[in-house]
Amino acid sequence: MNNKGNLRKQQLKYFLLGVGSVSALLLLSGAVDYAKSSLNFGRYQLSSWATQLGDKNGVVGAFVMDTVSGETKTVYIRTYGNPGRSKVAKNDLKKSFSSIE
Repeated sequence: MNNKGNLRKQQLKYFLLGVGSVSALLLLSGAVDYAKSSLNFGRYQLSSWATQLGDKNGVVGAFVMDTVSGETKTVYIRTYGNPGRSKVAKNDLKKSFSSIE
């Protein structure tokens, strides 16, 4: 009977050690602040827009939004229309978000 009691104590000790280890692993695996980490997947979102100014004229563009800070910056604007009247007013597509004005 003494041997059976020691076996139960040993099993209980290893069971509680396992529960503690798994609990610590689960608790620590969720301890990353993604807003401040370098993993910014999906942080910047690109959206485009267009409008017609007349029968043959219009403007197209794109802007980027930082989903963490909520800041939005226009990165591309181009007017279109009659031949020779189309021009790019702004093209910051290859710049980093912080360098766009």
